[in-house]
Amino acid sequence: MKLTKFALFGMIALAGCVGEEEGKEEQTGQIELNLIGSAASGNAYRLRDGIVMVQGPQDTIFFDTEDDPNRFRLSAAVPPGGYYTFLQEGWRLERLNLDSSIEPVEAQLLSPNPVWFDVFANQNTTVALRFRVGADDVVLDQGSFDIVIEVEEEQGPAESVLCTDDSECGAGETCCLAGFMGTCTGLGPGETCPLPDLTVSADEAQLSLSIGHEAFPADSCAIVEGCVGGAGDRRLMRFSTETPNVGGADLILGDPTLVEGFEFSSCHGHYHFEGYARYELLDGTGAVVATGHKQAFCLLDSSPVGIPGSPTTPRYHCGFQGIQRGWSDIYGAGLDCQWVDITGVVPGDYDLRITINADRTLPESDYGNNTIEVPVTIPEDVPAVPGDPLAACSSPVGGEGRDCGWSIAPGHEGVACAPGAPITVGCGCPAGTCGGDPMLRVCDGASGCAALEALASVDDACGYCPQASFVCPESGVYTVLVASFDPFSSFTCDVSAP
Repeated sequence: MKLTKFALFGMIALAGCVGEEEGKEEQTGQIELNLIGSAASGNAYRLRDGIVMVQGPQDTIFFDTEDDPNRFRLSAAVPPGGYYTFLQEGWRLERLNLDSSIEPVEAQLLSPNPVWFDVFANQNTTVALRFRVGADDVVLDQGSFDIVIEVEEEQGPAESVLCTDDSECGAGETCCLAGFMGTCTGLGPGETCPLPDLTVSADEAQLSLSIGHEAFPADSCAIVEGCVGGAGDRRLMRFSTETPNVGGADLILGDPTLVEGFEFSSCHGHYHFEGYARYELLDGTGAVVATGHKQAFCLLDSSPVGIPGSPTTPRYHCGFQGIQRGWSDIYGAGLDCQWVDITGVVPGDYDLRITINADRTLPESDYGNNTIEVPVTIPEDVPAVPGDPLAACSSPVGGEGRDCGWSIAPGHEGVACAPGAPITVGCGCPAGTCGGDPMLRVCDGASGCAALEALASVDDACGYCPQASFVCPESGVYTVLVASFDPFSSFTCDVSAP
């Protein structure tokens, strides 16, 4: 899954405190979600049908505004640490009128989504969820420690008007395209539109590079989308791709569900921008011996890159994509297809070439800095021998394809089922509880199984929490295994049906 650091408008405020449990001091923080607030106009608004996921170092919490429709605030105690929150689709706002009537309103989420933040003992952390409703600026800020919802009042024309061609701009303005979308800009004589400029970080690629084996079932999305050469055991070279925008304008792609340029992936269940990155492994003669590719599914402001005068807060997110000038997008090495399949490549010294925007689909001021090459050495490959998935791991190998460090989920060993019946199991999605970064594997029969024999294997389904759907095998018995993505990290995965 893609995780990036954001700061939201609106306010999630979290208070740290210290509690006592069985005579042992334990530091905790308190999260409270406030649901009602008032605008400067006097209008009151309430968030409805909202599910806010808060993922922390130990637990995943789901705030559901409709668990008790009469409550005005939801809360939970959490340990200090790093968190992120995500407002799931389906929310709505309603206006609470003075005559006691309730009026649904059209609202726009302005905040990035998700957002990262830290909780400290005896300190407050404030983040914001910001919405726009007509001419009202609504702040849901009662209470000491809140997830506060702001609804912004439109006091005049926006700072910039988005466009796709000149017809959408005012007189004397030009639509300066900087991606799939642009901004209406008044250009003086001889002036040209400012453009983004994408580059690639060689340091990020080299520092994150690793080589290992992973198993892929025949229906894996990685096979469907051509990221590996076939099902079964594959040898992969994984790495992260960081793309800073060092140009004079934001890269603006927009809402992937509305603008042209994105394609819906039925396998992954989200939109892709095809051809964003091209990966090639070159031998000593410069010949390409293996390739990879990355469809951009969420280009956003991951991290500032330190360019003077650039914005200091993020703007773009998965729901409205782009990269601000002076910011970079980072696709982590753990993401699907973030690799080159080197199965069968002979050991030796090579160069990994990463090219961004190779087809020049996106306008840039400079295409000459879109490619980097980093030296890599491929060692001898020792054939993987399936181990005992229930045995402890001897090395820090991560991922759902490993065959060590798993355990049988309590109550899910040799579960009887009707052959052919569809079954879904998971933890924290939202049934069951989930903490850390757990994975889930389903096996045929009453014992553990290797990755290649699994009925289903899932890392992340909602946040860090796994959920797997499968068909009851002919044996009429299945077993669920759970493990942490990192074999030496603690986790919680209380498996349940949704």
